[in-house]
Amino acid sequence: MMQAFKLWKLSSAIQAKGNAQQAYSAVLELGRMGSDKAVDLLLATLARRDGVARSAARELGRLARDRTLKPLAAMLTDKEVSQSAAEALIACGAKAVAPLLDALKSEHAGARQLAATALGEIRDKRAVEPLILLLQTDDEYVVRTAAATALGQLKDTRAVWVLVGTLQMRDETSPDRQVALEKLRQATTLALHKIGDPFAVKTVTVADSVAAAVAQVEKRITDTDMHPRLIGDLSLLTETELAGVLKELISASEEMSWAELEHREPMMPAYFKNYEQRFQSAQIVGKELHRRGGVALMKLILEKELGNYGAISNWWSGIGGWR
Repeated sequence: MMQAFKLWKLSSAIQAKGNAQQAYSAVLELGRMGSDKAVDLLLATLARRDGVARSAARELGRLARDRTLKPLAAMLTDKEVSQSAAEALIACGAKAVAPLLDALKSEHAGARQLAATALGEIRDKRAVEPLILLLQTDDEYVVRTAAATALGQLKDTRAVWVLVGTLQMRDETSPDRQVALEKLRQATTLALHKIGDPFAVKTVTVADSVAAAVAQVEKRITDTDMHPRLIGDLSLLTETELAGVLKELISASEEMSWAELEHREPMMPAYFKNYEQRFQSAQIVGKELHRRGGVALMKLILEKELGNYGAISNWWSGIGGWR
C-alpha cells in the first residue's frame, strides 16, 4: 500500500511543469526504486522532451531493462533527448545492439549518426557489416563520419577496403560539403590507424591522406590476384577510372602476345598474369558499367575509350543483353 502511494506521489511530481526540482528528484527516486511500475513512469517521462526527460533516459540506461531499449532508440530522433538516449543505450551494452542497428535505417540523419556512434562505443562485432554499408551508402557526410569512427573503434579488418575506398572519394564543389568531406577523410584515416591493418596509412594529415592511402595500398597489393581499383567500392570510381582498368587490361593482353612471339616472360602485374584474372577483371568492370547505364554505356565506353577492342567485347558476353 505504501509503495503504491509513493508511486502515486512520484507520478504527480514528475508532471511538474518546467525545470521543477521536484520532477528531477522524482526521477532519481524512481531510478533508485527500479520496480516495473517505476520503469513505466520513467518511460512515460521521456515524452516531456526536456531536461527531466533527459534525466529519465539516464536512469533507464542505468537500469538497463530489455523493454526500455526500443523506447530509448525511438528517442534518437528527438533533438532534446537524443544524446541522453544514446548514452543510455551505450550503458545498456550488447543488449542495445539490435535496436541501434534498426536505428541505422532511420530516415532521421541525426538518429543514424548517434546510432553509429553508440555502436562504436559498445564495440560489438555484429555492427561491422551494417556500419560498412552505412559508410558506403549514406547521403550525409556526418553519418559516414560517425560510421568511419565506429569502425575504427571496432578494429575489424573487414572494414579496411571500404575505408580506403572512402579516401578515394572525389572532392566536392560546394564549400560546405567539402569541409564535411575533409572531416570524413580525417575520421577514415584515423580509423585505418586504429585497425592496425598492414594496409593502413601512416599519416593523419588532411592534405596528403588520400594520396598516401592510395599509394601505400597499391604498392602493397601488387602481388594480389585482383586489380587494386576493383577491390573496394566500385561505385566510388568514375567511368574514366573504370575504363582505365580496361586499358591496362588491353596493354597486358598485348604484352602477353608479344612475349609469346619473342619467347620471353611477359612484363605485367601479378593480377593480369593469367587468362582467368583478365577475364574476371573485364567482367567486374562490365557489370559495373551495365549497372550504371546498361548496354548503351558499355557500347559507348568500348567505342570511345577502348577502340572497339575485340577481347573486351568477348569477355563481356553474358552481361545483361550484351552480344
